[in-house]
Amino acid sequence: KDKGFSVNKGEKSLKVLVPNRLGQQFQDKEGEWKPLKYATKKEKQLVKDGQLDKRDGRLVYSTGSVFDVSQTTATQKDLLQIFPNKWLDGEVENYSQLRQGMEAIAEKNNIQIVEPYEELGAAKGVSYTGRGEVALNPRNSERQDTKTLLHELTHAKLHTKENMNDYTKPEKEFQAEMTAYTVASYFNIDTSDYSLDYLHHWTKDHEFKDHESLLQEVQSTAKEFITTIEESMGQEKEGEKDMSVKEQKHEMEEEKQEREILPSEKLREMYRSQVSKDEKDSGPFGKEEKAEEEYSHQDFKGAYKKELMNFIEPTVGKELDKEENNDRQERLNQMRAFQETHSKEEVYQLKKESLQELKELPLTDRGEQRLSQIESKLDREFYEEKESTTSEKKNGKGNKEEFQQKEKQKEKVEVER
Repeated sequence: KDKGFSVNKGEKSLKVLVPNRLGQQFQDKEGEWKPLKYATKKEKQLVKDGQLDKRDGRLVYSTGSVFDVSQTTATQKDLLQIFPNKWLDGEVENYSQLRQGMEAIAEKNNIQIVEPYEELGAAKGVSYTGRGEVALNPRNSERQDTKTLLHELTHAKLHTKENMNDYTKPEKEFQAEMTAYTVASYFNIDTSDYSLDYLHHWTKDHEFKDHESLLQEVQSTAKEFITTIEESMGQEKEGEKDMSVKEQKHEMEEEKQEREILPSEKLREMYRSQVSKDEKDSGPFGKEEKAEEEYSHQDFKGAYKKELMNFIEPTVGKELDKEENNDRQERLNQMRAFQETHSKEEVYQLKKESLQELKELPLTDRGEQRLSQIESKLDREFYEEKESTTSEKKNGKGNKEEFQQKEKQKEKVEVER
């Protein structure tokens, strides 16, 4: 409405849950958490000095009404004005080398690049403050991935749990996007159509306390990132040079033979071969028979492995998605529906089988490391939930026995009367 568009007549609103963050809390000397607004002047000073702990309030939800843009008078041409935070499209030259360089930045700063813990929706990435972890939206293009990973790595490096309250939200976003834009531009990756709008959004009507200090941190971080990426790319080129000298004679002997398959191509071919074998095993004469159109165990495993490939080997995963032209959202919906109609133990076992099958592929070292992280997380969450369920059952049984004892006692009293 503020942008000059109105809701079409007769449209019905969509009900959504609206998040609301309660006020900050502090922990007094007795260890009790209280709303910060009720703190005394002395307590507020102790909180400011870091002598008393402080935390954000709980996140609560209320019901709200919204309308989709398709329910308004906005046209296709108006969408860019309404949604300036658009997705960056396009591939990046030498993407795999740049990606390795950015992974070297993460390793140097003790930052883990992990799978998102939740569906990111329209967000391109996230930095998990306090965990030293960052994640990317698997729907990103190579250009978006490059820009966003640099952005989130800057957050993880500069805006830690210890100093996050020293910066305002606009200051954090300004530093992260300026660093990403600077580093991307250095490597001839143009993100200006996205970054300039993003920077304008976070800097307009905002006054920074120490603009010079913020820029100095951007400059030093960008310099470190560029140096690390160049060193990583240089080491790869040096390794390629040494390899070419050692194998020159060998290559000359085999130049008439078929070209050696590249690692990513080899991995892709072996993945396809594994999928083909799984399809044969799924009947009608194989291990699992299924009716036409039924979503089987094998379908779930295949979809889960595709999701994993996009994370553990992003380059190969995206190539496979392009070839198969799959609708990822439909795939996720089918997986979600399958999990809702099958036991947690069954889903866990299928995921474990999928992980074991992917381990048989010629993954990169980074891919193996990511796969190991996913498996550890899967095991931990499964057994924690199982332990929690067992504990709840025990408590339920104990409460039932206590109730029965009380009922017997009441009957005894009635008889005595």
